[in-house]
Amino acid sequence: QLIASSTHTHSGPGGIINTYGGVNGGLDDNLGGPLNAEYCHRVAELIGAEVSELRKQMEPFTYRLWKGKVTGVGTDRHDPALPADEDAVIIEWSVPGRKALLLRMSCHATVLNGSNQLITADFPGQIEPQFPEYEMVAFFNGSAGDMSTRFTRRENTFAEAARYGKLIEAQVRDIISGPAETYDGFDIELKHSVFRLPVKKVDSSEEAERKKQEAYDSYQKAISDGLSDIEVRLALSIYEGACNAAYSADAFRNLKYIDVGVTALKLPQLVLIFTPVEMFSKLSNPLKKYGIEHIGYSNGYLQYMPDKAAYDLNYYETQSTPYAYGAGEQLIEGIMNWLRDSGIINV
Repeated sequence: QLIASSTHTHSGPGGIINTYGGVNGGLDDNLGGPLNAEYCHRVAELIGAEVSELRKQMEPFTYRLWKGKVTGVGTDRHDPALPADEDAVIIEWSVPGRKALLLRMSCHATVLNGSNQLITADFPGQIEPQFPEYEMVAFFNGSAGDMSTRFTRRENTFAEAARYGKLIEAQVRDIISGPAETYDGFDIELKHSVFRLPVKKVDSSEEAERKKQEAYDSYQKAISDGLSDIEVRLALSIYEGACNAAYSADAFRNLKYIDVGVTALKLPQLVLIFTPVEMFSKLSNPLKKYGIEHIGYSNGYLQYMPDKAAYDLNYYETQSTPYAYGAGEQLIEGIMNWLRDSGIINV
């Protein structure tokens, strides 16, 4: 089984999302350009070849697990006073003489903005160099739909991304200096399911354009009224969402439902749920009490998954998403029922 997850850098290569049809059909300009099938096939070939080689080198390993908090990186991207997912899940895989870390956090990896034209992993790429004793530090993005560096970053520079790398390193080292759950000789359990979710009713092209103009006027008024940078940025995000809604109206109008694939990976004292969406942390946080942690952007990309409160507040993400009001809560309930029925969890 191969689970492919991305980090959500805005500075990656284009052409990796299928914009020829389905949920992302026709959204070339918004999602990194048209699909570059040759590039994707080449990457898949390289990964497949490496996996084949690694399978010849399998050996017993030790698994260690820590959980803690990493603060000062991501907050709720609309209101930093709202509850956020600052939890870090850290797994160490080791064999004699070699070890690697898996770090799960929730945050848009968007310190750098559109002025940067270089391919970069943003702040997640600044974490691994801080741990030379590890062969690899893999960053897995959790429920980052409502989490970003908007209220913690000081500037949009490589130096700022490096600052985040060191900030994360210090807190991760503090966590792993404590006691860990240690296991070896255990079985890994993996299951997959698909959940069918409703699509929202899309505005007419004329109504979408009207709302876009209304949002633009509000954004300009925020500037002329001398509102704070944060208030202006939030007004801009609403306008950007209205632009997305107008741009994607025709694509979403043809959808009747969306099938969302979910993978569950059961490890000692931990269940990792992988989905292809940008999940709001408000949706997945209740799963933590059952030892379940969510990882997004996995095995595809199927847009934002907001909670009901975000729709009530008309957030950018709810204007951009194809999902109907309440689809996120429906998905979480479906996942919990599936995990219970399949024996992954016992609650």
